[in-house]
Amino acid sequence: MLSLIPLNVKCVRCGNSLMDTEHRLDNEPSIALRMRLDGKEGWVRISSVYGSFLVTSEFPIPHNAMVEFLCPYCHTLMESNFTCEVCLAPMIPLLLEEGSRLFICSRRGCRKHFLEFEDAEVALSRFYGQYCMDANLPPDHRGELTELREDYDSRTLVTMATGTYLYAYCPHCHRSLIDRNTIGFLLVNQDEGEGRLALSPYLNVFTHCSTIEIPEGEQVKDLLCPSCRHSLLAPDQICGRCEARTVRITVSAMKKLISFYICLRKGCTWHGISDEDTQAIQLEDSVEW
Repeated sequence: MLSLIPLNVKCVRCGNSLMDTEHRLDNEPSIALRMRLDGKEGWVRISSVYGSFLVTSEFPIPHNAMVEFLCPYCHTLMESNFTCEVCLAPMIPLLLEEGSRLFICSRRGCRKHFLEFEDAEVALSRFYGQYCMDANLPPDHRGELTELREDYDSRTLVTMATGTYLYAYCPHCHRSLIDRNTIGFLLVNQDEGEGRLALSPYLNVFTHCSTIEIPEGEQVKDLLCPSCRHSLLAPDQICGRCEARTVRITVSAMKKLISFYICLRKGCTWHGISDEDTQAIQLEDSVEW
């Protein structure tokens, strides 16, 4: 999510801005921190562009080394209760100007990072205003679109533009579901086997891959959030085409969050939103949809 968008960050302890306008990386102000490694301390600057991993430092940081980061103002060690899901290193917290938090892995070479919203809808609205999402839309992927069926849910097609990039979140912990430019889930099949499922984040692009095989036409038993492991099943919503069970995720639209339902039957391409949300968001010719 949010690739190529520059972020403005502050220290989570003292609240001072960490942006260094004199030293730019990726043509944007860098994030200036102090670092500590093997008894040595020095400066380090990190690209503020979300999705970039460009770093410069006072002395070389060996690949795979775990680095301690400190605020250059209050000299507090930056630490959190989160560990990296990929390499188990501590995650470093940074406060974004609009109130959400950015976590980055402290291990050199690991690219895990995520955004956390304490009040998801309020923070996202501020995020849109701060970072001008309409000017940073993802590249056009219409060449990758699959041919749509004639009987496709017309309400969804009218409301949201084909090819719209879905900024997806867990409705329970509010953490992003975007992983390496896919929407990622933990998958539970009918035999209680667990694996991972990755869906395209582009609306009406039905490419996907999973680590366990799901027979065509079979319903997946459950999809879980990979961060909090909460079930995403929607007990009050069935598929509008085949009447299978659905899961509910949250996607951003028009500076607000809406519920987005996905059918659990392998091969069914139905998905939809509620009538209330249909009235609340813009039509296909809007900037964001």
